Amino acid sequence: MKLRTMITGAILTLSLLAASATTAFAAVPRGRLEKVSDSAITGWAYNKDLPNSPIDCTVAVFNKATGEEVFRQRVTAGEYREKLESQGKGNGCHGFTIPMDWSSLPDGEYRVEGYVGDSDFANTMNHTKGDPQAQAQKTAGNQNLIPLGVFKTTGYCPCRACSEGWGRHTCTGAIAAASHTVAVDPKVIPFGSKLMINGVVYTAEDRGGGVRGNHIDIFFNTHGETLQHGTQNAEVYLIPSQA
Repeated sequence: MKLRTMITGAILTLSLLAASATTAFAAVPRGRLEKVSDSAITGWAYNKDLPNSPIDCTVAVFNKATGEEVFRQRVTAGEYREKLESQGKGNGCHGFTIPMDWSSLPDGEYRVEGYVGDSDFANTMNHTKGDPQAQAQKTAGNQNLIPLGVFKTTGYCPCRACSEGWGRHTCTGAIAAASHTVAVDPKVIPFGSKLMINGVVYTAEDRGGGVRGNHIDIFFNTHGETLQHGTQNAEVYLIPSQA
């Protein structure tokens, strides 16, 4: 009886280990945005465990100035892409196109994100509608914002090359977030200040070794977005405290 119990326990343990191994090595579905235009959003989603089956994904659009979600749609990624097939992604039928009407949205900067299963897409993309700088100046006049002048703006992200191992941790203790966190020279802009740059409201939560004077480093989620931003010049406005 004791031997039978031991054997049964061993079989159960092996079964659990096998199930765990299967779960651990299950493929994680992946997705990527390809293009955001004035009329559509395109991308792809793929699960290598289902190489010839279309899978569902979700695309959302956020107003970068307010953080508000202004659009969300679930779509089945089943369009053929020759490039996907040549890359070994099953039969290549893993693309999607979502018609997008920007006319109902105000001028400004928008961030497009995608999700497949429990995973975010490998990238996010930005879309500019109208003239966000003009919109920012108009908003500044309406809200009595304080112009600080033209600043050089650069970008950084959680990667080791940008953050030197700090990731999303900032010098103020806050966790950096895209469309929210900027690094500043605290001698010029105090930590905690709310700033409007190109219509987007940021909070001064970090500082960087190369950020001096009229220079602001904008936090992005990915290194690709950081490179896309490059070095720019932008009018910066201080949002007065409500206290």
